[in-house]
Amino acid sequence: MSDLFPASLSDLRSILGILGTTKTSVWPFHERTGLLVAGIGVGDLLPSETAGAAEALEDDFSPMLHKNGLYTYHFHPTGDHHFAGIDHNNYSFGTGLVDAPFSLGALILPNVVNDNTIMGKYDSAGSLEEYRWSIDANAKLSLELHDADASTKEIGASDTALAVGIPHFVVSTYDGGETDPVVLHYVDGAVDGAGATTETGAYVAMENLAAPLLVGAAGVTATPTTEFHGRIGLPFLTGKVLSAADVTALWNIYRHIFGL
Repeated sequence: MSDLFPASLSDLRSILGILGTTKTSVWPFHERTGLLVAGIGVGDLLPSETAGAAEALEDDFSPMLHKNGLYTYHFHPTGDHHFAGIDHNNYSFGTGLVDAPFSLGALILPNVVNDNTIMGKYDSAGSLEEYRWSIDANAKLSLELHDADASTKEIGASDTALAVGIPHFVVSTYDGGETDPVVLHYVDGAVDGAGATTETGAYVAMENLAAPLLVGAAGVTATPTTEFHGRIGLPFLTGKVLSAADVTALWNIYRHIFGL
């Protein structure tokens, strides 16, 4: 079941105008009940728990309605809570030889800030890693770019640790420059860090692999890993580098939607 408010549709139109049309996917989180989270783009998400079992939103994800008619959902590692997506070319940003730019964003309200995945295409057990967007073990925003063929990676982390229980609008961008990557992180509209990455091994580029996109976990839906603990709202993915002005504009929309 969906609860649509007219204001949320206007906000979504504005968000989509900023994100553009290149490999863009947005999941508004309109749903209060049911077994499907509808997406704008190429794929929907399936609320799931341990071993990939379907789980209704109203049973385990504690939907919280916000003033513009959109929900946030609560994810808990004990139940392996995550949203399972599909594998699609629009969710991949590397060819094995070169990378393409992309950006990710969401509202988060973390209960834990220690290696918790927000979104990713990252099946390490199957050697199908592409990227993982997370809060790292130092409580900082992190974007890992993974070259599965060479088993190497580039990781860009923010400068400032996030705190438990504080809601934030977060965005991370990658410029697609595989030889000298720039990964920028934004918290509540403000850039946090200079964009440097740390390389492990000789990174070449991400590959377009078969791992599904997951929200709230890495891995695959049957065996999720590094699950998020806390609330997530209105996640997006787009095949462009969002500018500082873009992020500021998005921040103003998100703060209006979620009362930040």
